[in-house]
Amino acid sequence: MSETEVIDKDAVGQELGDEKDPTWRKRVRKAGVPSLLIAGGLGALGLLRSRFQHSQTFLPEKYPNGIWQPQGYGVPAEDTWFSSEDGTSLHGWWIPFKRAKGTVLYCHGNAGNITSRIGVYRFLRRTRLNVFAYDYRGYGRSDGRPTEAGVFSDARAAFDHLVNEIGEDPGRILILGHSLGGAVAIDLAMQRQAAGLVVQSTFTDLRDMARVRMPGVPLHLIARNQFRSIDKVPKLTLPKLFIHGTQDETIPISLGERLFESAAEPKQWYPVSHAGHNDVYRFGGFRYFWKLAGFCRRCLKQGLGDRSSLVEPAATNDDETVVSGR
Repeated sequence: MSETEVIDKDAVGQELGDEKDPTWRKRVRKAGVPSLLIAGGLGALGLLRSRFQHSQTFLPEKYPNGIWQPQGYGVPAEDTWFSSEDGTSLHGWWIPFKRAKGTVLYCHGNAGNITSRIGVYRFLRRTRLNVFAYDYRGYGRSDGRPTEAGVFSDARAAFDHLVNEIGEDPGRILILGHSLGGAVAIDLAMQRQAAGLVVQSTFTDLRDMARVRMPGVPLHLIARNQFRSIDKVPKLTLPKLFIHGTQDETIPISLGERLFESAAEPKQWYPVSHAGHNDVYRFGGFRYFWKLAGFCRRCLKQGLGDRSSLVEPAATNDDETVVSGR
């Protein structure tokens, strides 16, 4: 047997995993242990991602949880049903106002359902506008299970239902989104023409939210949902009003400021002093009401025409609104 043949047999034995060869065992241990650690680490991150997204992204409440008879609370809601693009059955409330000059399409946040915002609808009616609120898939009386693509699709279906079935003109529609609904409203404004957009207490994207909610844990690297509003607002040319409470502990005002700064003109920034995440309109009081009502009035007057003239009147000394820039 030649020396060359011996070497070849040893090489084959190591390649096939000859259990008598201690060198091969060491190599397996060196390669296998780190691989297992990496796999275990990725598995743990995946579990954390799942828990984070379950606890932070979608927290629906299904019917019959909630107040489904809002008429006794000053909200004359009418049930309306429509279908999303994939056929999912969705439920909404049409809340008319006599001789209204326009309609607010309301996209709610990630928790509860449309019945959780009765106070908001009552407040919005003071602007003398109709309100159309709806539930995303998996919320309230809507079928299905919520996903990022799904709730975006549901918003488009709600807008189309408002135009095609209820009969509202797109130039008389203002899109308003709160929290997660702000991201939904921004995406809707990318897909449908409307008179104006109001986003309140919302964020740049979910990766930034992951960094805020769980600092030190790299969930942002494997986040499944994105809601990347910060990439969309630079492309939106309709009038935009950004509202945020200065004491918001759920979505820090710094994220709202970054979103505003990234947005295209025309835009306005309105920080509400001392307000948290869900009480902005309460802390804002009359000033909040006049800011919102004035913005809506100017947008509806202009409709879908040239937006370059949509400049807010000069602010008073005690006014915190910034029309553009920082």
